[in-house]
Amino acid sequence: MSLLASMRATVQAAFQRWVREQHPAEVLEASSVSSWLVLLALVGVMLTAIHWAPGSDALFALPLGNALLCFLPALVDFGFALLHRRRRVIQTWGWVLALVGTTGLQFFLAGLMALSALKGATAFGGLLLFTAAFHGQLFRVTLHTPFLAVGTALALGLAATFASTREHLALFAVMGPSALLAELYLGTFSVRHDRIRAEAERLHGAVQAQMLEHQERDVGRLSQALTEVLHHTQELHTGLLSAGAAADMLRVMGGPRGQTGRTEYESLVRQLQEQLTALRERVADMRQKSRRVMGSDPEAVDLVSVLDSVRQSLVVRYPDVDIQVDVNRTEPLRALVRGGTTTLRRVVENLVTCACEREGSRAARRVHITARTETYSGRLEMIISDDGPGISPEQLQEPAPGHKPPGAGQGLYTSECLIRSSGGLLEWQNAQSGGSVLRVLLPQEFQR
Repeated sequence: MSLLASMRATVQAAFQRWVREQHPAEVLEASSVSSWLVLLALVGVMLTAIHWAPGSDALFALPLGNALLCFLPALVDFGFALLHRRRRVIQTWGWVLALVGTTGLQFFLAGLMALSALKGATAFGGLLLFTAAFHGQLFRVTLHTPFLAVGTALALGLAATFASTREHLALFAVMGPSALLAELYLGTFSVRHDRIRAEAERLHGAVQAQMLEHQERDVGRLSQALTEVLHHTQELHTGLLSAGAAADMLRVMGGPRGQTGRTEYESLVRQLQEQLTALRERVADMRQKSRRVMGSDPEAVDLVSVLDSVRQSLVVRYPDVDIQVDVNRTEPLRALVRGGTTTLRRVVENLVTCACEREGSRAARRVHITARTETYSGRLEMIISDDGPGISPEQLQEPAPGHKPPGAGQGLYTSECLIRSSGGLLEWQNAQSGGSVLRVLLPQEFQR
């Protein structure tokens, strides 16, 4: 392969790599027809003010005709805007056209700097510096893909030939390298930011996939447990029916023949029948609730209002405990919970109560509740911390699925079951500074 062919292949590979790093939506928005109409209006107002404003001749001394001629190459970018007015994808020729048009716009600013008087040229030099930095960020200019930087250097070099004094050349010697450095710096920074954001999104996807897998496993365990509950309640229901039938037979067959013994016997049978009826109703209610939980869809609940309601309730119950809620009230925090507001309130109240009454004693003096959107998973994260004695070693051990951990309070265990039924997660640990930390993750309703 010849040297020329090798250089051509290197340039093409670098150009394709540069195209892959671009954000077409941002470029199309910056070079849209509406943006160009605004730019044309601004250029017209600026040149009119420079030409007609009192004292502008002494400050700028800008020949209007030459300035308009310098603006003609920038119209290539306006042609790019017209050709891509209804497009969402930029082809290779479009990127070349965008580079040429952007170089033309920078040539216009550099030309104004060369044609103006020295004081006005300094102002145009600052405008050129800002524009070059913006273009560096927009087109991801780096040392490995310096296509726009080459165009900027050509625009500066060509415009410098219009300079009429040594002071203008000195200004070009300062502003030119500064514009190129700003272009390369912001372009390199943008490329690194894009890569970091892509890595964060990849990690976000991995965390979400892991949590979804964990959620599916927990929901499966919950469904299995509820199925077992339904099976047991069915057995209880059958046994209660048999016991009720036996009680009815006892009443029909009779007991003691004496009037006194007979009355007491019928009273006891009646009480037995009433208790069996109450038990049957309780079992039927349990079966109905189990089926409803298994088949119900999660409901969106405002977490902030639930936290405020729980705090108002518990500050009366625990006047010696300072319970504080720290949330961003401008951010919508809506959790998806099976059972709706009632279930979420019960969960939060149980957890805060556990923090206030660790091991049955009112030990904590302060309970702090925070809630926010978790960064990577996008779920709602609620943290309840206290300054009490902490959690016992038995409770810190990971419980086996479907079993209550040794020493765990009923409120903590019930809350974990309710949280897992909604696809959430409950973690507990002791803080290094003392006290305990409860962390809850719940699915969130995203606002569209």
